[in-house]
Amino acid sequence: MSQDNVVTHGGYRKGAGRKTKYEKTVVMRVPEKYKDAIKSLIEHLDESEMIDKNYAATTSEPVFIRSLMDKPQSITFTVTPVKKD
Repeated sequence: MSQDNVVTHGGYRKGAGRKTKYEKTVVMRVPEKYKDAIKSLIEHLDESEMIDKNYAATTSEPVFIRSLMDKPQSITFTVTPVKKD
């Protein structure tokens, strides 16, 4: 600190902090059991961002999770282009 007890480092700075590659993000509470499935969904959506009417649908690799009632489940995600008339 300086002689006048003024903090000269740290704290809030406009524009500081980690940047995101997404437009906006939100904080959401999800069950810990679903964390890997949600990460896989986001990864699949990122990999499929170029899908349009000229491409076929893409399906992710299966993600194995347990339900909240502890039952084994397999989830896949499919991105299908929307065909406009």
